[in-house]
Amino acid sequence: MTSHRLVHLAESLETARADTFFGRVEELNAVRAALGAGETAPSVFFFHGPGGIGKTALLQRIGAEARLRKRTVYQVRGCPGGTTNASLAQAQAIADDPGGLLLVDGVERYPKIEEWLAEGILPRLPVGAVAVIAARLPPASAWHLDLGWSRALVVRRLGPLLPGEAARCLQSAGVPTAWHEDVLGFARGYPLALGLAAAAVREGQHSRGWQLTPPLARQLMDLIVGELPSPTHRQALEVCAHARTTDESLLRAVLPENASRAFDWLRRLPYVESGANGVYPWELIREVIDSDHRWRDRTGYETAHGKIRRHLVEQARDATTTAVIPATLALTYLHRHNGFVSRFITWKSPDGVHEDTYRPSDRGAVLSLIEVAEGAESAHIAAFWLDRQPTAFRVYRRDGEAVAVAGWLRLSLPLDEEVARDPMTAACWRHARSRRPLRSGEHLAIARYMVDPDAYQRPSPIMDLMIHRILAEFIHGEKLAWSFVVMAESPFWQRLMTYIDQRPLVQPVSVGEHHYTVYAHDWRTVSVQRWLEVSGLVELAEPVAQPAAVAESAPGPLAVLTREQFGLAVREALNAWHRRGDLADNPLTRSRLVSGHPENDPVAAVREVITDAVDALGADPDAAAWHRAVAATFMRGATTREARARRLGVSLSTYRRHLARGMERLTEDLWNQELHGADPRREPVVNRMRPGG
Repeated sequence: MTSHRLVHLAESLETARADTFFGRVEELNAVRAALGAGETAPSVFFFHGPGGIGKTALLQRIGAEARLRKRTVYQVRGCPGGTTNASLAQAQAIADDPGGLLLVDGVERYPKIEEWLAEGILPRLPVGAVAVIAARLPPASAWHLDLGWSRALVVRRLGPLLPGEAARCLQSAGVPTAWHEDVLGFARGYPLALGLAAAAVREGQHSRGWQLTPPLARQLMDLIVGELPSPTHRQALEVCAHARTTDESLLRAVLPENASRAFDWLRRLPYVESGANGVYPWELIREVIDSDHRWRDRTGYETAHGKIRRHLVEQARDATTTAVIPATLALTYLHRHNGFVSRFITWKSPDGVHEDTYRPSDRGAVLSLIEVAEGAESAHIAAFWLDRQPTAFRVYRRDGEAVAVAGWLRLSLPLDEEVARDPMTAACWRHARSRRPLRSGEHLAIARYMVDPDAYQRPSPIMDLMIHRILAEFIHGEKLAWSFVVMAESPFWQRLMTYIDQRPLVQPVSVGEHHYTVYAHDWRTVSVQRWLEVSGLVELAEPVAQPAAVAESAPGPLAVLTREQFGLAVREALNAWHRRGDLADNPLTRSRLVSGHPENDPVAAVREVITDAVDALGADPDAAAWHRAVAATFMRGATTREARARRLGVSLSTYRRHLARGMERLTEDLWNQELHGADPRREPVVNRMRPGG
């Protein structure tokens, strides 16, 4: 008679878990070594990571392997709020079993259990016994940092699975191969997300494409994030998910009263990393929180976005030296959801590469990089520019070695030697002079080289750095009239260039056997302030944003005036000071002088700016008489020159002289503002004169 062994469900479950377990090779090997090595190996392992990262699955796998080795497995189990007496007895029983394995899962659910283990149970482990603990947070420093534990304790943080491991997980779960790319891109190696996504596909909840649905986001929020302490903590987490990185100053812009406490809480979360520029969540967590916030409260989402954006714009405009690139990266990151910019920008870490200044010792490497990517003629031209403007070049280094290079040339005059040597420079000068020539004090700039031979002018982390260097130069370009961006001829980048209002020159430019498209922007017609405002209109558009340059509600181009035209416009504005209709036709209402002014009415803005400048004359003791002459002539209503002179108590000839000097000084001050661009954040002038005052 044939005997049949009774198979329990537990055995089937354990077999299924073994068949669907992937990854954690290092952790498993470390525990396997301890289970077979005796007193020479660590005896306590502490694995930590956020909910859903696979801690329980790892402990189950370790327990199964220990049982195959004929070891007794002791488990501490319980429920939120406390442990059971049976669990405590299990933990204490291992003290008498040198072949035992103690598994403790979910330490955070048991009050004071970590202290109890560290002080009572773990020191009593017999030689040969092993304990494996799983928790969301790392061990408390009271015993984790004790040197006495240094040989006995191994602490490791569990992260997402590697791409190959995640793919095998989907395959074992029965997910069709056609779905793998989308699901892997969504889950980013997070075991819980892989499992939920696989279940959704198998159950037919996704028929075409892939998106993070509200029910799936809710499940992940519940299982990974869990219940949050307060609405303030929720807001802090939403800011952290929305911005590329979050520091306390950004939180303060959204949560002015609780920023410090909220930041301390964020940095301790198991799924939040700390970097050079602040904290940031794991990518899956970011997408889940941000998606859930946008779906749950669209108005609140847009309000938070606006506050974050205002802070990041100010940060980008104020940033200097090494903070410039992170600041511009943070600003463009706000475009990641509109389905367009993410085709061109990766926002990924460049794997140990950093931007640096050019050094004379880099010359050979820089020219070699350019020759490999663009040919010998381009390298010869680069050698010419390295001699004339070495500070225009940025070198991108990995372990000290130059691996990429970019150039940003600044030119004030079309010098014959430069125009003759570089066809790109010649084309830029031709375009500027045929459209709107430079005015005194202005310059043009050319993004002349963007060379990473490993990913030449294709999206990459190093290309990100180069693009954001250019954006930083746009934002910080003092007296910048024209900018030009040189790209290898290809339709790929044209869409992004259009999006950021860079218009291609009609004809491509050839250097040797290579052909390039040059993109131009006149910063006097669309100022940085307006450019940033228009950019903000399309950050949350979906699924594909229209180019920023043609976005609805975009302000019109500015008037570009010569010095003579500008001086005439100032005098005409003063002559029309009390006639609003005439003042509305003045070209100053369309000038850079009032671009970005907080006053939405162009006429009021012109009056405000000119009044500020007249008041500034009065604040200068050396110009007080000139100030009185200008104010009496245009703002105080006296009808004749003689009447104005009498009011001022001076002779007619003195009055005329003071007025001429005052107009000269006033126009020059306003012209300087026109060239530099009006600063919308300037402090208001106190006691300024009003029209007719």
